[in-house]
Amino acid sequence: MTEQLKMMIRAEVSIRDFQRWMGIRRLQDPDHAMHCLLVESFGAELAPKPFRVITPAGGATGCLYGYGASDANALRDAAAAFACPLQASVIPADTLQSKPMPSEWEAGKRLGFEVRIRPTRRLRRTIGNDVHIAERDAFLMQALDETAETRSREAVYQDWLAERLERCGGATLESATLQSFQRTRAIRSQRSRYSEGPDALMRGDLLVDDGAAFAELLSNGIGRHRAYGYGMLLLRPPSSPVKG
Repeated sequence: MTEQLKMMIRAEVSIRDFQRWMGIRRLQDPDHAMHCLLVESFGAELAPKPFRVITPAGGATGCLYGYGASDANALRDAAAAFACPLQASVIPADTLQSKPMPSEWEAGKRLGFEVRIRPTRRLRRTIGNDVHIAERDAFLMQALDETAETRSREAVYQDWLAERLERCGGATLESATLQSFQRTRAIRSQRSRYSEGPDALMRGDLLVDDGAAFAELLSNGIGRHRAYGYGMLLLRPPSSPVKG
C-alpha cells in the first residue's frame, strides 16, 4: 500500500527557462520533460507525484501543484544538492510552498474537484501468435463496438472517471463536466515513440466513501499517466446542491 500523502506543494515555474532546459536536453514533450526535471531536481522519492502544471495562455510563469510526503523545506534542501543552475531557475526555491493535507476524511463528505485526465482504454489485438496492446481514446473505442449506443465525449469520459474512482473505493462520482479537450502527442522516454491521445480537463463533485481509501486516492492519482502531469485531484468547494 502506497504511503499516504502529507503535503500539498505549490511552486512557480519559469516557462522561458523550462523551454531553454527542454531545448538543451532535446526533450519535446513538456509532460515528460517536467517529470524528468522533478526527479532530477528533488530525487525520485521526494518529487511530487501526482502533479499538475497550470500555465496561463501566453504567460511567462506557470504554477506547479503536487502531492507528496515532503514539505517545502525538504524539497529546497534536495534541490540545493541535486538541481543544476538552470533547473533551479525553472522552479525557484523561494517560490516553493507547502501545506499539510487532512490526515482523515469523513465518509459521506461532498467535495468539488478538478482533474486533468488521459482517458484511454487498452485494445488487445492478436496477430498470428503475437498479442499487441495499444492505448486508445475511450471515446473512439466505442466506435469499435457496433452494438453500443453512440454517446457524447463528455458522457464517455464521465463513465471512465467513475470507473477509476470505483476501483479505488475511496469516492463515488456525483457529477462531472468536460471543461476542455484536445488531442496531444506524448512520449514517455527519450527512446520511445510518440503516441497521440486525449487530454481532458474534468470538473465536478464527488462523495467520499472511505476516508483512508480517499487519502490513498489523492496520493496515487487517477489513471495510467500520473507521473506525467495527469490524474491529480485538485479539491475545491462543492457546487451548490440542487434544491428539490
